Amino acid sequence: MNLTLYASLTTVLLAPMPGLAMDLPSSFDLRDIDGHSFIGAVRDQAYCGSCYAFGTLAAAESTWNRTHGLYDQQAIDLSEAFMVWSLSPLYDGMDGCDGGLLEDPMTAMVEHGTPLESVYPYPVQEDQWTVIEQPAGQHWDAPRYTMEDWYSIPVNDVETTRRVLHAIGAVTIGVNSDREEWHDYQGGVLNDNFRVPTQVNIAALDHAVALIGYNDETGEDGLGYWILRNSWSEEWGEDGYMRLRYTTSMSNLWSFYLIAEPWSGESLHLVNTGDIQAVPWSAGGTYNAHGVDFWGGKASSVVNQGTIGAHAQSDEALTTARGIYLWGGPGGSVRNEGLITASAFSPQGQAVAYGICLQGGEIVNQGTVTAEADSDANFTLSYGIWASNGKNDLVIENSGEIVAQTGADTLKGSAGIWSENHGRTQVTNSGSISAVSGDWAIGVAFIKGPGWLENSGTITAVASSVQPLLDYQGGVGVWANTPSVIINSGTISGYNASIASYDTTRLILQSGSDLVGPAWMAGETDVVLLNGNGMENEVFYGAETLVMHGVDWSLSGHSTFGAIQVEHGRLGIDGVIGGETTVGAHGILGGNGTLTGNVTNRGTVSPGHSIGHLTIDGNYTQSSSATLGMEIGADQADRFTVTGTASLDGTLLLVPNGYTNGGSFSMLDAGSISGVFDRVQGAAILDTELLSLSPGNLSLEVSRNSYTSLAIPHNSGLATSLDRVRPSAANDFADLLDRLDLALTTSALNNALAEMTPRIHGLATTLALDDAQSRFDSLRRRMEHFDPSPESSDRAGATTAWFEFPSHHSRYEADDASFGATKNVYGLLFGLERSTADGLILGMAGALGESRYESDSSADEGENKSLHAYLYGSWNDPLTPGGWRLGAALGTGLIDFDADRSLAFAGRATHSDHEGRLFGATVQGGYDWVIGNWILGPSVGGGWVRLDEEGFQESGADSADLSLGSRASDSLLGFAGARIAYPFQWKTFALEPELRLHWWHEFNRHSDDLQSQLAGGGDMFLTPGRDLAGDSLVMGAALEARLSPSAFAHLGYDCTLQSDNGATDHALSLRLAWTF
Repeated sequence: MNLTLYASLTTVLLAPMPGLAMDLPSSFDLRDIDGHSFIGAVRDQAYCGSCYAFGTLAAAESTWNRTHGLYDQQAIDLSEAFMVWSLSPLYDGMDGCDGGLLEDPMTAMVEHGTPLESVYPYPVQEDQWTVIEQPAGQHWDAPRYTMEDWYSIPVNDVETTRRVLHAIGAVTIGVNSDREEWHDYQGGVLNDNFRVPTQVNIAALDHAVALIGYNDETGEDGLGYWILRNSWSEEWGEDGYMRLRYTTSMSNLWSFYLIAEPWSGESLHLVNTGDIQAVPWSAGGTYNAHGVDFWGGKASSVVNQGTIGAHAQSDEALTTARGIYLWGGPGGSVRNEGLITASAFSPQGQAVAYGICLQGGEIVNQGTVTAEADSDANFTLSYGIWASNGKNDLVIENSGEIVAQTGADTLKGSAGIWSENHGRTQVTNSGSISAVSGDWAIGVAFIKGPGWLENSGTITAVASSVQPLLDYQGGVGVWANTPSVIINSGTISGYNASIASYDTTRLILQSGSDLVGPAWMAGETDVVLLNGNGMENEVFYGAETLVMHGVDWSLSGHSTFGAIQVEHGRLGIDGVIGGETTVGAHGILGGNGTLTGNVTNRGTVSPGHSIGHLTIDGNYTQSSSATLGMEIGADQADRFTVTGTASLDGTLLLVPNGYTNGGSFSMLDAGSISGVFDRVQGAAILDTELLSLSPGNLSLEVSRNSYTSLAIPHNSGLATSLDRVRPSAANDFADLLDRLDLALTTSALNNALAEMTPRIHGLATTLALDDAQSRFDSLRRRMEHFDPSPESSDRAGATTAWFEFPSHHSRYEADDASFGATKNVYGLLFGLERSTADGLILGMAGALGESRYESDSSADEGENKSLHAYLYGSWNDPLTPGGWRLGAALGTGLIDFDADRSLAFAGRATHSDHEGRLFGATVQGGYDWVIGNWILGPSVGGGWVRLDEEGFQESGADSADLSLGSRASDSLLGFAGARIAYPFQWKTFALEPELRLHWWHEFNRHSDDLQSQLAGGGDMFLTPGRDLAGDSLVMGAALEARLSPSAFAHLGYDCTLQSDNGATDHALSLRLAWTF
């Protein structure tokens, strides 16, 4: 059954609402529930450190008995011997008669269980003191009792412990018992001052017992007492039992309980949009306030969109405040979109505050959670979030704010998020988590089970005490007792440490990561993994492996790793870093610090971040596939020092850093040198000579080449201009030329120079001229071709409107002056013409065109958009279906040039937009022979186009932008060819297929040079334009149809093969005409 509550006003949530705060009796004893006992008799562990088994099985037996209604003689009695000698070999936290912790015995009861005592009795000799050691691994064939799960109880949480005792069963605890007060205890209520988890007290936890009841009757110190069952025989204490004041002997610092079956309580669901404030209550010397109190539900939930507050203040009582207290099954969840506050103050007593206290599966905080506690004279704790979920996953997501704080004195601790889950805990933080306290403060803590933290926000922990007393000392951003993964792209700050981990930890630092405070890693196989970009100046202690698998990281400080693996990206050593180092094939090792340990280079080592000095305090071995990269500046160069032996092989790569005119430089100093570089490779702009002036030393003699001496003819104009300005180039222009100088080969240098030239604009001009001639060709075909009709006289005095939809796909090969390119053209031609009886046709036409092109070898691309107007006339012999024909046309047009030029070597691109004007004319003539139904028509003619382009300025690449002068270009084309057709006619429908073959010759194929100047400086320089094709062969096919006496259609395809340009053009067109 589920019950949903909605709170929209100031509301107090307390009993008797079902499932809310429990109305507990003032006393409870598992030995007397309605006159029945649900726990077995006291026994003696004798001379054997097996208290962990007796304490754990007391909780297991009582919980099983309560769950299944077994009491008195029916109650089960489980075998401690099986746990001591059969289970303990399986767990690190149990060591037979030599003692054990409590977590592993709890886990063993869930994973394996134990048989009954009657199956495997505890082996005590008749003297009742000597224990007979047993062989390991006995009685595994016996039926075993297993438990569903186990859970932790918060430190000094009397209220939760009372509830667990009353509702579930005994609680296993650790106590400080190695004192006379315990050994000599005969009866009464024991009271002492061991109540706070100080460094000394935690170390003194030496015995496990089971709490089996409580009594709220207060003593002189104002607290009630526990009833505990010991394992020191019935002769000890009160028939083997003890009464112990709450928190005395550290009885509430280390507490656990078991459940025998899955949680099955009624689930409650609260949605709060108002204001809920707790009403405090007292019990057994404790003072409690819970804003929301849900206990025992299988999957209860709280959604807060308003305010929930719990505020408790008492002079001397153990004071506890919890904004939300939800304790139950693994489906329990809290979602906060509003404000949750908890504050606890007790001037003379202990004070503990929890913003959210959850035993359940999920917390999502998008609002604010605050917890504040303080005491003038005693122990104080505050938790923004305290959570556990047993063996199940626990998920905590924070995109809001979590704050936990106490006063600044000793004996005070705080935690933003504290997980006691022994299953996996996953914390995702994109908000803010902060803990501020006196003795210790922890941002995020993983105490029992595996932890996963992904932080892109801020985690801060500040502890102010100079001499902390509590067990968790100082301020730690993230604390992990267990195997953990920490992924950080935000800030993790700790007053004493950013990270403190005590089991295997994988720390992944991503772009944006900032650690404030050293990272302490005490696991056996800890790994620090660097992803993305960043720099870290904190110290790493104890990590076995550092792995660089990012882009660019720099480490300073004094850190030592067992091994350093540079797998991918650049790792800069800028402090004193220790570790046996391997540089992988895709890795780069650099920096200006000292790397202590031997280095094996299978990738690249390059000192500094620009010009720098890297020291290897050890031996250096370079493989045959590796590179040592050295930069050479104006008056200095990289230095590489190896205190041991430098074993050389592979490549020495020499590149300039900024402008260098050459010189002599000491490159490598080593204790000794063995081997030689297999290859010495330098930038094309440099001439280098490697010298060995003394043992253990390699030096360089460097001189500079000119751009002109290396440039191909196409780039010579630019190269000459750059040579003049290179020594004085500054700012962005210097940076551009620095990148140019990094070209390693003459070919790469010329490719980069070519990218700086206006070659794309030369290509755009050539394409515009080709497109203009192509449109004249469409007009010529219109003029030379009559629409099929029964009699030519049918067209006399007729007016015809026509439309043509051409498309072209062209491929231009690279030449000495420009790259290869692909062009796609789309457009529309339309015209209106009138015919006369003497065979004359006069018309006018217009055209819209769009030509898109892109380079095959770069990111250069552009678009020409054009608008054209034409006047044309043609004459066909009116006396015969064939005969002579003549045609001519005049045209003009506007073109908008839009181009993007890529400078890949510099990571830049330019954009330009300018206009051009077209003028042109074409003439043609021919004769059509009609032989039977065949038509054979040779043709000759020519076309002229002139293109005037305005001057313009590029933008977007700073000093690499070009200014180009105005430019005039011409195309004079002559052609000769023929067509052959065979018309068919059915009544008013006529169909005429044809084949055509033309040869074109360009009489003005050489284009003028482009005159341009770089924005960064230098003289105007000339770059050859892209020449037109000298000769072209056009092969075509068409199908023309008369659909009716006044409607005509034409579908054509042409393939053009050009010489010189190596271009191939495929054209498809559709023309429609109507005569009226």
